[in-house]
Amino acid sequence: MPRIKLLLNNNDPTSFSKDHMRVLFSEYFDIEVYQPGRTYDKNSTVLVVNSFKLGATNPDFWYREFLEQGHKVIVDNLWEIESFLPNHYPDYTGDSFVAQLPNWFWYNEAIWYDYLGYRSYVPNRTYQRLALMPMRVDRSHRREMTIALCALLDQMIWSFTAHGRSLPDDLPQDHPDYQRYFNPAWYNDTHFSIVVETEVDAPGVFVTEKTFKPMAFQHPFVVMGQAGHLNYLHTQGFETYSNLFDQSYDSIPDWHTRLAAVIRTIKNFTPEPHDKLTQQKITHNHKRFYDLDLVKSCLETELIMPIYDYAESR
Repeated sequence: MPRIKLLLNNNDPTSFSKDHMRVLFSEYFDIEVYQPGRTYDKNSTVLVVNSFKLGATNPDFWYREFLEQGHKVIVDNLWEIESFLPNHYPDYTGDSFVAQLPNWFWYNEAIWYDYLGYRSYVPNRTYQRLALMPMRVDRSHRREMTIALCALLDQMIWSFTAHGRSLPDDLPQDHPDYQRYFNPAWYNDTHFSIVVETEVDAPGVFVTEKTFKPMAFQHPFVVMGQAGHLNYLHTQGFETYSNLFDQSYDSIPDWHTRLAAVIRTIKNFTPEPHDKLTQQKITHNHKRFYDLDLVKSCLETELIMPIYDYAESR
């Protein structure tokens, strides 16, 4: 079939324009950067736009003239929950293709971390601290988590950058690699990760990079997320740590009650070196997370071929 051209705009960055993903997408599409005044064939060119417009700083509505001309548009909502789109992208029509994948953060992080060389990390565990708990954006459940764990915070490596606390030896927040910076000491020196996810009460399950970091960096984890978060990971072939934590919290509907259960299982954790079963789970998750053949195959099936189907529909 003829190759489709994806038209990107440097003032409107999307997942398709990121360096670590562009190599992969270039295997399937011709990629061109938008130049004002140039004419583009709407039969072979599909625009890619970021869904974050309303509320964004200096949003670029460059695509509107092409919408009026009948061009096809891919709306990149891969980094957000579905409910984000209607509140932030004012130009959605039924003729647009919304890019939205449940496992986007798995696929993206695996390719990105491999690109950054993180796959080669070999743990050198010291177990000096109890847990690693990185938090950035201010959310009510994160404040409640911090308060509930106040007696243990001195035993942890933790951050809450919205409130002025960073991880030790982290990059400055304005550094371009800040959100994906990896310091081996954070994982070497702690027994497990406390993942405090983005969503705890929204419908469905929204699994972000916060959950996949412990898999990438060979760490057990406990998750404060939505109900069914761990069960979803099981359906995707990942292991969780019922040998270390009471995971019954995963089935609790009310997030306040779920948070209390997560706190309880953290406080009941027995600090000791990882045993054979824990290490088997760590190894399994690391291998599956970095299975780039699987990741590429999933992206072909779930994103690339549907884009071709959309582009060829008339």
